[in-house]
Amino acid sequence: MLAILLLIVAVPRVMGWDLLSTLRQQAAYQNYYDSTLPVACPFDGTPLREGPPQRPGVLFCPNGDFHYPDDWDAETMSGM
Repeated sequence: MLAILLLIVAVPRVMGWDLLSTLRQQAAYQNYYDSTLPVACPFDGTPLREGPPQRPGVLFCPNGDFHYPDDWDAETMSGM
């Protein structure tokens, strides 16, 4: 317990420019991966195919029950 208290006290509370630039870069990566369309099924890696003409803009996995954007969750299925 004493070691934890010493560690907390010894760590400076000022954020440096290196950390700030790293956090900005991470946010830029997250925005990029959240905004890109998937190219493969997140479950089995099969390339997604265009949906039928009745549903333009829908991508589907030929091997399973995955349909983009119906089943897409950017929080868990994006590239990050």
